[in-house]
Amino acid sequence: MCCSLLWLSSCNDCTTSVAQFENGDGDWTVYEARDTLLMVDDTDIVRVFVNTRINSDPVPGDGFGPADACIEQYYTRRTSVMQHAASPRLFPALTVVALKTPETIRINLVVAQRADLAIPDINTPQYAQLTLEEVTYQNVFEITNEDSGPDGVKLIQFNREFGFLHVEFSDGRTLTRIPPQL
Repeated sequence: MCCSLLWLSSCNDCTTSVAQFENGDGDWTVYEARDTLLMVDDTDIVRVFVNTRINSDPVPGDGFGPADACIEQYYTRRTSVMQHAASPRLFPALTVVALKTPETIRINLVVAQRADLAIPDINTPQYAQLTLEEVTYQNVFEITNEDSGPDGVKLIQFNREFGFLHVEFSDGRTLTRIPPQL
């Protein structure tokens, strides 16, 4: 009985804080419900990706785990998933994961079961301007994957306004964003 009272009293003494998205930080996840993303592949076929999930959830901060009796700091994780719309799906889902901590925001670009790559410095894009498929994009991040296996992803180009711009797979396949046809 004493131990359970000690555990409950220590939990009651716990103050919890949650890091919240602010000042446009949530824009990093780019895609909204029902958004579509048109990508042309290396064979010049247009592939359609649709947003299948957007979620936001608290996760224990660094140094805390789900089994802790008292978690003093939670981070907030937002996820936006763009899924290849064809059946069968020939390309893996493209996902943006933003993790808000009290000090910063961390952005990971995920190609399902192929790569999970962090943008190392969200304040320093590799390109001020980059032209792809006759469209010029501003502030483009380029993340390379030196450890890509034969089925992996070796390069992702991404920007905060349009999301995934270009994905290169180790097997030579590519996806490049094209603007929607009006």
